[in-house]
Amino acid sequence: MLNTRRRRFIEASVFAVVLFSAQSAFAQFDIVGPWGPPAAPGQFFGFFEDNPERQDGPALVDFLGIPWNEAGRARALSYDGALLTVPEHQCMPHPSMYSYWGPAGLRISAELDDNLALIAYHIGGTFRRADRTIYMDGRPHPPEYAPHTWAGFTTGRWVGATLITETTHLKWGWIKRNGAVTSDRARVTTFYNRHGSVLTITVMVHDPVYLTEPFVKTVDFVAAPAAVAAPFGGGTGFGAPTFFKCFGSEEIVREEHFVPHYLPWANPFVKEFADRWRLPAEAALGGAETALPDFMWRDEKR
Repeated sequence: MLNTRRRRFIEASVFAVVLFSAQSAFAQFDIVGPWGPPAAPGQFFGFFEDNPERQDGPALVDFLGIPWNEAGRARALSYDGALLTVPEHQCMPHPSMYSYWGPAGLRISAELDDNLALIAYHIGGTFRRADRTIYMDGRPHPPEYAPHTWAGFTTGRWVGATLITETTHLKWGWIKRNGAVTSDRARVTTFYNRHGSVLTITVMVHDPVYLTEPFVKTVDFVAAPAAVAAPFGGGTGFGAPTFFKCFGSEEIVREEHFVPHYLPWANPFVKEFADRWRLPAEAALGGAETALPDFMWRDEKR
């Protein structure tokens, strides 16, 4: 397990980088409005950043940089992509630790009280609508036995030009859409920074069950005022009813109650990604060390 000193160093380092990068944007930190992924001119939805995540999903057994423990790696290797054909899984929303990387066009609004004091931010537009509320009024998180949801329970505070939020009470869910998941004991720290028309979101996932240290990732959105009139309730393609509404059905005839999976070390795709990109197999299997530059150097020395 990650020792306390190293964990605090990682958290402090991420906070320092995010806070420093936000100083130039101090006067323009309002995050309210419509936001879309970076896209070509005239397009609302783009694939420039995190292309695999926004389309069909990343390659199987591409766990580079994920700080697994053995339990997390074993859980990920048990994943069979056919799981998504099971009716109970077809309509699963993207959870808070992942939803900004899947297909998403954010709409952020502010809820004010009668004195115009900020109560909460509401964030909608993520895949299958696991809409998120960020409470800003100082309320505590619910007790441990409260229900867990795809969006979780989130509170936030402004520190300079950085909105920092804490999310708890999550269901298990993706951190990569290829079987890499966190447990329902995970919590997520998120940093929001606006730089002009760009909103940078940094997500730090903590999971005592599957991770040895925080999993950190960033994503960008750009202001998309034209999205206000986008057909989020009708039409075809992105924004059509089927994007946010889902009706599960039997896609494959199989034995009743069968759940697609792979038994331990029986996953046939263990080396596929590594072989394609000429990587050592152990790198594709992830682990905290695979996110460090000296891991590549160590491999070159072999």
